[in-house]
Amino acid sequence: ATLPAAAAQECPPALGYLQRVEGAHLPPMVAPPKHRTAENLTDLPSDLLCNIYCALANPLAPAAACYFASTCHDVRSAALARAASATFSEAQHLQCFWARATALCKSKRMTRSLLSRATQFTAGPVISGECFSAADAEIFGQLLGARSITRLHMLVLEQNQLGEEGMRPIVQALADGALPMLRDLQLYENGLGDGFCAALAAALACPARVLPALAILNLSRNRVTSQGVAALAAALSRGALPHLTTLDLSDNDIDGAGIEALAETGRQGLRALETLYIQSQSGGGAARPPGA
Repeated sequence: ATLPAAAAQECPPALGYLQRVEGAHLPPMVAPPKHRTAENLTDLPSDLLCNIYCALANPLAPAAACYFASTCHDVRSAALARAASATFSEAQHLQCFWARATALCKSKRMTRSLLSRATQFTAGPVISGECFSAADAEIFGQLLGARSITRLHMLVLEQNQLGEEGMRPIVQALADGALPMLRDLQLYENGLGDGFCAALAAALACPARVLPALAILNLSRNRVTSQGVAALAAALSRGALPHLTTLDLSDNDIDGAGIEALAETGRQGLRALETLYIQSQSGGGAARPPGA
């Protein structure tokens, strides 16, 4: 395998040789000439140098970390050092992360640079022609957690049947404050169930930190029952998703108890909500704010 053209443009040619990691190539940390040693860096402890390297280690744009690791021998050693309980060094971790991120981008026919700058990400069999798998969701969640993707305003993952476990890495990243500018989250027909609603409700424990700009949430056709709705409603009543204007829970298994929970939420929170869809698969329904 050879370094993709996009990656070659991002990484300095002065870095020299390429290392093979899981079948992919990434510009390595090159032992620099002595005259390039930065004395101010050599005075820093190795754990601090490693932390700086980790902060620069963006798998969608690895050039900065590669440059930093090439500044002096101390930085290179810190990046290549392996903690006692760790399987890989931070440098090896970046290389593996880079390879997986590159594979994800290739499968979605986009470059790493485009993904890092994207304001909309859409994946699903009807929309893009192929499913967004649990493995895709895992690396995507890791990219969100690493803040390699920060500009999304719309995230559409429809009809992928990810399930609660498949969505877990993404929910964990959101709980940590990822995607603060996200306004539209479409998760139609993913078999998420009540477990996902409970996990999302737990993630929303800090309203100012988690999805503070979200205006549209689509959870239709996800096998959600009144139990899941009640968990979600409890979080919303505590001030989560303060800018939510549209909530779609249609084509789920919600009975009167779920509707009552939403109505109570309308009296306590969700002041911005304009449209609520809760019609069942058998027909009928409602499309107005709870409590109205």
